[in-house]
Amino acid sequence: MALIQGERSCSYDQLRASVEAREILLRRSGVLPGQVLMAPDAPVWDLILTQHALARIGALLFPVREGSDPSLLEALIAQAGVEWRWDASAERPLWVGDRVAPVAETDDASLALLIKTSGSTGRPKIAMLAQTNVLASALNANAVLGLGTGDIWLACLRSSHVGGLSIAYRCALVGATLLLHDGFVAEWVARDLERLPVTHLSLVPPMLARLLELGCRPPASLRVLMLGGQALSLSLAQRALDAGWPLHVSYGMTETGSQIATKGPLCGRIEETSVVGRPMPDLDLDLSHCDTRPARLRIRGSVVMAGYANPERRPGDGLDEEGWFETADLACLSPEGELRILGRADDVLVIGGTNVSRARIENLLASMPGIGDVQIVDRPDPVWGHRLIAVHSGDLAQSDLDAWCGDHLSGPERPRAFMHLAPFPLLDSGKLDRAAIASHVRAADI
Repeated sequence: MALIQGERSCSYDQLRASVEAREILLRRSGVLPGQVLMAPDAPVWDLILTQHALARIGALLFPVREGSDPSLLEALIAQAGVEWRWDASAERPLWVGDRVAPVAETDDASLALLIKTSGSTGRPKIAMLAQTNVLASALNANAVLGLGTGDIWLACLRSSHVGGLSIAYRCALVGATLLLHDGFVAEWVARDLERLPVTHLSLVPPMLARLLELGCRPPASLRVLMLGGQALSLSLAQRALDAGWPLHVSYGMTETGSQIATKGPLCGRIEETSVVGRPMPDLDLDLSHCDTRPARLRIRGSVVMAGYANPERRPGDGLDEEGWFETADLACLSPEGELRILGRADDVLVIGGTNVSRARIENLLASMPGIGDVQIVDRPDPVWGHRLIAVHSGDLAQSDLDAWCGDHLSGPERPRAFMHLAPFPLLDSGKLDRAAIASHVRAADI
């Protein structure tokens, strides 16, 4: 079986016929190799057909969130020089470009995808991924996660993000079954975990928390629960392990076509979640060992994007002259050769002359019973440089929070104010919307 969604299913022979029909439609409409087609990520079944059909043509797919604001789509079209937009109601592509793009070179360096970054901390960018990026990422993920023919991957991450879209390539490569969801609804995911022998599942931490709140238990068939997209708190990871979930923590980003390191399955009592496993073997990483001063992680290799999108499809934007991509994350290499992610470079604040990591404070606070989701927001302070506010979704008294922080955090690390916010705003990827949470704090003038 190739695809399953609800009561609908199709074999690989049926999928091939549907993809060929979609390819014919696109070619007859005028879609050329090297051109970009923007398509909504729902219904996801329809996107899968377009995804594979465009790959056969040599054209680029640019998936976007279904129902996105038209002004946002217009800006993305201009930013990337998009030629076509898929009209789901008419089931055909519409021309939106202002020029006819040259036919792309049909070699291994041809572009395959445009993917918008999550924009969790600011204005999103658009990564251009080549065919070689997509293939290298899928082959590595399949090898690390043991995906093979007969396995079932439940895909509930939105396909407008690389973590969701990449699953379709992985399953197609090995003949695994793709169990489709049009986004994450905890009750629907729990139902499918009960009714089908799911072997693989990808989530971001807030989704896992929701399943645990429902009391959802992992099926005996599940071998891999892959978590990524944002830092995983120690308390959430331990709750999941205690409930029997086969946790694999991963690290990657849109610019690398998904994960570049994976560790798991975790087991027993764990002491940290910042170690994310050995990097892919064919990657160059520029980073120091963990006994020295941490620096921004730099990456070069088979999965690193061709560059950020521009109307001319000019490669190299966002990379240096030697092809290195510098991430926003601080990282180091453990004595065992594993990658340790220490948080974002802009998470480190100087308070009263002391370096303070917001990620460390958040991880410690997450272990407090009843606190729920938590994020540290900083505000300027004329004396100390920064003033920390702890935003949380749990129902706790401020006096209890203040007392706990006094016992577990150093003076510069202690939040000076607390704000209750429930539920936390999320991006369409399912990750916490850090910018929106900070806006709530500014609006409250805490």
